[in-house]
Amino acid sequence: MKSTDMVKVFKALACEKRLAIVKLLLTKRQCVGLIASTLGASQSSISQHLRVLRDAGIVQDNRCGYHIHYTVKRELLEQMGEEVSSMLDSIENGAACPKEGKLCAETKSVANSRTN
Repeated sequence: MKSTDMVKVFKALACEKRLAIVKLLLTKRQCVGLIASTLGASQSSISQHLRVLRDAGIVQDNRCGYHIHYTVKRELLEQMGEEVSSMLDSIENGAACPKEGKLCAETKSVANSRTN
């Protein structure tokens, strides 16, 4: 997954209301009206949040008669989880900084320029 796509997903999920929508949609597919009543929000605000989630590729919509039902693209969330897990593995297995416990040269030069 490209890092620009990951950033888009993280930005979309950074909103508490959108995260609540995703959690709700993980239980079952729902229409805007049901999501709005469950979360105590207006249908227009939920529609705007769903647009952001759809643009980020997190949810998809399916027309069912007069209603549009939304579902979460579970594969995308699973892929994001794998990417984050991979980042965590590289941190855990990475070598320690060679300057650990010492001042970096850059830090020393900044400190010296302040005293001069």
